[in-house]
Amino acid sequence: MHEFSLTDNLIDLACEEAFKAGIARLDKIIVQVGALSGISIDSIEFAFGILRDKSEITNTSELVIEKIPGTGICTKCGKEIELDRLFLYCPYCETTTVNITGGKEFILRSLEGKTEGENHG
Repeated sequence: MHEFSLTDNLIDLACEEAFKAGIARLDKIIVQVGALSGISIDSIEFAFGILRDKSEITNTSELVIEKIPGTGICTKCGKEIELDRLFLYCPYCETTTVNITGGKEFILRSLEGKTEGENHG
């Protein structure tokens, strides 16, 4: 389950970025996960529930996952298509030569939290 390691690294990165921004407690960690990334969203959510307690900055954080659809461009007919798996097949011209243009992402998009001086109530 590589998602556990990915989530551990995600939390480390979120903590680093929060520290740089002067954020003392993260309310939300917002990530983007592509449909073609090979990452199980359920596994990321499960791992986050366990790993968020490793830091006081993240121990009450909510993980928000934005799903990014898979997209590609057919090299034969040039049409942009939506892909739900890595089997690359153009529904318009039936060729199997499609270049992936999106959906492989795993990105820490943004953080929401409170600085040390803000009211925590």
